[in-house]
Amino acid sequence: MITVTFNAQDCYLLDDAPDWAYRFAVEATIPGVYERGLTGRETRRATADTLRLGCTFTALLTSAAAVDRLRNALQGLNMQPVLCPFYPGLFDAGATPIVTASYYALFNADDTFNSIQPASEGPFEYRAAPLMVGRFSEDPDPEMISFCAARVEFRFTENGNFPLTFPVFEAVDGLDTAGGVRPLFPFQPDWSKRPNSGASEQDVDRRQIGNLRTLATAYYAQRGRRICKQYFTLQQNDAFFLFAFFQAMGGEQNNFWLPAAMSEAKLAANVESADVTLTVDNGAALGSNSFILLTDGFDQVPVVVDSVVENTWNLHRAPGMAFKAGLTAIESLVLARFDALKLELEFANPATATATLQFKELPWETNAVAGETYGVTMGALPPTASFFKFSTTTPTETEYWRFTNFERDLTDADGNTWLSAPMEFDTINETSDLKRNSTEIKSRNFPGNPLALLFPNTIEWPLDLEIYEADVNPATSMAGNFLKLFYGELDSAEYEPPFIAAKVSTLSYIFARKIPRRLYQKTDNWCLFEEPNGLRPADWKWNAKVASYDPDTGILVVGTITSTNTAVIEENYFTYGYLIVTTAGKHQVRMISSNSVIAAGVMTVHLSNFLETAPAVDDVLALYPGYDGQAYTAGLKFHNYQTNFGGFPFMPTDNPTILKISTSSSTKK
Repeated sequence: MITVTFNAQDCYLLDDAPDWAYRFAVEATIPGVYERGLTGRETRRATADTLRLGCTFTALLTSAAAVDRLRNALQGLNMQPVLCPFYPGLFDAGATPIVTASYYALFNADDTFNSIQPASEGPFEYRAAPLMVGRFSEDPDPEMISFCAARVEFRFTENGNFPLTFPVFEAVDGLDTAGGVRPLFPFQPDWSKRPNSGASEQDVDRRQIGNLRTLATAYYAQRGRRICKQYFTLQQNDAFFLFAFFQAMGGEQNNFWLPAAMSEAKLAANVESADVTLTVDNGAALGSNSFILLTDGFDQVPVVVDSVVENTWNLHRAPGMAFKAGLTAIESLVLARFDALKLELEFANPATATATLQFKELPWETNAVAGETYGVTMGALPPTASFFKFSTTTPTETEYWRFTNFERDLTDADGNTWLSAPMEFDTINETSDLKRNSTEIKSRNFPGNPLALLFPNTIEWPLDLEIYEADVNPATSMAGNFLKLFYGELDSAEYEPPFIAAKVSTLSYIFARKIPRRLYQKTDNWCLFEEPNGLRPADWKWNAKVASYDPDTGILVVGTITSTNTAVIEENYFTYGYLIVTTAGKHQVRMISSNSVIAAGVMTVHLSNFLETAPAVDDVLALYPGYDGQAYTAGLKFHNYQTNFGGFPFMPTDNPTILKISTSSSTKK
C-alpha cells in the first residue's frame, strides 16, 4: 500500500498483489426498492443503474520494507480515497481489457507498481488492471508472521464516480411473458454442490390472540413461489458475463427464465423440430406446471405445455429443433428473479470463480393479471430517484435550486438540470391537520447547498422545498413522470459539520388560516405594499448609485439618491426595508438594518447580510423603506393611517368585560 497522486489528489493505492491461495471475493450491488402486496404480487424499482463493487482479498507481505510501507500508510490514511486494482481483470501488455474502466493501474514485469493511466492512453506497454476508487469497509488489521512478514486482509468498497464496465453479454431469449420476452438464464449449475429446488412459500399471517388453542389466521389468495438455490463454477470470462447479466437485470428488478435443476419427466420418443407434442414416461408428473426446458447438454429450448393427455404433452408451439429421447432432459422452468440485491463471487484465480445464487419464482408475472399492468402497477418498474427543488421568493424574482439523489446529474423535459447531491428525506408525517405535515431532510454540506444558508443564517426570505419522485431513463439521463410527494417550508435545522438535518413543514399559514381573517391587534394586519395596504412600490422607491462597499464589514455607501417621493430621509428611515442591486447581471436583494442621514450627498447603509457579489462603484440600486406595523408609522411616515391601516390601535390590552378572580389556598389560624 503506497501513496500516489490521482486526479491531483493524494490517494493510497493497494499495490500488494493478492495471494490466490486465499479467496478473492467480489460483491456487486445495485440499489433498489421493492414492495410485495398481500397476494404476493410485487413491484420492483432500481434506484441506480451501475454496479457498486466491493472486494475482499489477502496479501502476503514478505519484506520489512513492504511491512513498513503498509504501517506508514495505515497511520497516514484518514479521508483520502483508496485505489484498488480489479485484479481478476488483469490483462497483458498490449492486450484489450475485458473489464473496462476510466483508469488503469499499470505494473512492471516484477509486479511492482508502475503508474496510473487513463483509458485514452491504451494500449499499454505494461500489464494493467482496471482501477476502482473507494475506501476500506473495515480497517485492515495486519497479522504478523515474523518481524519482517505479515498477512493482511483488505476489505474494499467502491464509492467513487468511476464505475467498471463488464463485457456486453446477450442471453438467449426465453418465452413470452406479461412484460414481453424474457431471457433464459445462461449459466449451468455445478452439481458438485446439489441445488435446492422445489420448495414453495406463501404468505400466511398467524397470530396468537387470546387464549384459544387455534391461531388467528389471515390468508390472501396467491400463487406459491418456488425458491431455487444453485451453485456455479465459472470459467474464463463467464464470471464477468454473470456480472453483466446481473446488471442488465437491475439486480432484483427484472425477471428471467430459470432452469430449476429438476426433472419433470423423461422423453419416451424422439422429438422432431416441427412436433407439437411430447411423449413422456409419466404425463402426470408435470402437475400444475406448464413451463419446461428441453436440453441435451448443448442446446436448450424452452416450451409451454398447453394440456396433458395421459403420457402426451401438447405444446403451445413446436421446439424448432430435434431432440433424441436418450440424450435429452426435460427440466422444470420457472420465471424468476435474483433473490438478493447483492451478487457474490469468489475467484480461485483470475480465470475461475464460484458463486452460490438464490432465485425466487414470480408466478404472477407469467401472464397478464386482471386489473394489473406489468411495468405500471406490478412487476419491474422504471428506475426511480428522489428530486429536491428549493426556492426562495424575493420582491424581484424566485430563485431555484434543483438536486437529485441519483448517481449522476439528470435533466427533465423542460430543460432543467437536477444536480446529483448527497441528499435524502425521512418519513413524511401526515395528519388530518395539514399544518402538522412534516419531514426531515438530511444532506452533507457542499458548495451551492441552500441549506448552508442557515449556518450562519443568511436567509432573509422563506426557503421552500418541493420533494418529487420521478422515473429515470438511464440511457438518456432524463427524468419524467414527476410525482410531487411534499411541499413545505424550512422550519429549523441542525448542523453537525459537515452534515445538515433540517425540518420541513407544510405551509401552515395557508392550510390553517386563523378565523377571523383579520386579527384584533394593535399593529397593522397588512404588510407594506400588499393589496389591502394600498401603497405601491413604485411610489416609494429611491434610486441610488454605489459609492463604495466594504466586503469585510458589509457597509454600503450610496450616492446620487433620487426619488419621485418627497419624503425626507431620516436616520433609520429604511430600517426593515430592503434594497435591490444588480451587479454583472446578478440581482441581489438584502434587508436593511439601518441607514444614516444624507450627508455631503451620500448615505451609509447597513445590511442584514453581506452581499454575495460585491457591487462596483456606480452600480445602480433601488431602496424601499421599512414598516413596523405601528399606527404612528402608518400615519407619519406613509400618510396611510386613515385610509388603509388594518389594525386596532386603541383596543385595550386586557378584556374589560372579564375580571380575573383569584383565591388563596392558604389559611390562617
